[in-house]
Amino acid sequence: MFWQRILFGSLMIAALVGVVVIDGKWSEQMQGLSSYCTDSLCARGMLLRGLPMTLLMLGLLIPAVYELGRLCRLGGYRPAVHWSAFVAVGLAIVPWLEMQYRMAPADGLVPLLSIDLSPSVLWLTGGLLGACLVILARKTTERAISNIAITLFIMIYLGLLGSFAVRIRCLHPGMAGSALIIYFIISVKSGDIGAYFTGRLFGKHKLIPWLSPGKTIEGGIGAIVFAGGVSTGLIALWSYLAADILPLGTPPLQLSQAFVFGALMAVFGHFGDLVESAIKRDVGSKDSGRIIPAFGGLLDLLDSPLVAAPIAWGYLTILGDLG
Repeated sequence: MFWQRILFGSLMIAALVGVVVIDGKWSEQMQGLSSYCTDSLCARGMLLRGLPMTLLMLGLLIPAVYELGRLCRLGGYRPAVHWSAFVAVGLAIVPWLEMQYRMAPADGLVPLLSIDLSPSVLWLTGGLLGACLVILARKTTERAISNIAITLFIMIYLGLLGSFAVRIRCLHPGMAGSALIIYFIISVKSGDIGAYFTGRLFGKHKLIPWLSPGKTIEGGIGAIVFAGGVSTGLIALWSYLAADILPLGTPPLQLSQAFVFGALMAVFGHFGDLVESAIKRDVGSKDSGRIIPAFGGLLDLLDSPLVAAPIAWGYLTILGDLG
């Protein structure tokens, strides 16, 4: 099991890095070509930066929605899963559309994006109203409140929280935005790795035994220290690569800020794992699925990044510098 996790974890990281590298190179090529583009339709085509990363996020979110819907049905709930998937996809696409609109406001790419109220709020509002209609269309009041509430939870948990990963990508339209996604994911997952090994070696005091008996206080401390160190090292690497190798620009954080960023990713990544543990215990399931060997389901893989993504986006937005 241990070596399986190492093998498949390495393969998944390699696949993620591959997609992000393609995303970055695509974005840089689009940026170069757009300066030669005079036709308005051509100009719009040149603005498709960040598309590979956005499509990857959609490819993860859609099966994750159905996986969570299956878990909920094990607990006797009947959320509107198809509708949840539709709304979650829209929430993940909105940040990417907003970036296109910011780069070409005169094109009228998506007029809805010029409205003062956030498009995400509008979409989520429509999602809630639609969920009510779908549940009422079943012509039964049995567990109607819980089914509507869980449908909304799926939209927010996977769609809204997941959209912040796309927002991190869209903080910069070029290769620096792609590098930010790698920085975020590695920082979060290094917390998981630090907790796992520190807990196995030194773990004695249970963190939350009633929810997750395997987690220890020592593992939590190890997660914070390891994630902080990895995050700081990645910023040093960013400076080195940006000097002569890749067009990454100024590192997004200073070294001291990077350590705090990593520590936050460890804490909220742990929190995300606990949230998923609560969901699985409620419905009596050990794993969310069997889609990924040695890891379980997609939710078992996405639980920590989902909850950490809004924190990462807020931290990078307030303190980040991508000049």
